Amino acid sequence: MREIPGRAAAERRREAARVRRDRQIELARQRREASLAQQAAKRARASRERQVTLVDLVDRLLDGGVVIHGDITLSVADVDLLYVGLRALVASVETIKRQYGIDVARPSPALSASAL
Repeated sequence: MREIPGRAAAERRREAARVRRDRQIELARQRREASLAQQAAKRARASRERQVTLVDLVDRLLDGGVVIHGDITLSVADVDLLYVGLRALVASVETIKRQYGIDVARPSPALSASAL
């Protein structure tokens, strides 16, 4: 039985696609396992360090930064009268400079009294 050349090429392409798909699935599985291991390590560390003072907590929050996000809608009879959206970043000046590259201590023309 003779094999058709186009059929062999199509079979090679299918095999290559299967190998790529299997490799991607394996990489995704490895990333998921690494993430789960990292989460377990963080939980274990948090359970060991149960005694946290308020100063330590504030220090950790400012060092990592915290985003506060909230929405408030005032409505009467299903008619929205007032919407207030809050998005705030709370972090230390050093953290903002280190992580975002923004030097908030330097004077900026955008924050001058005449621009506001």
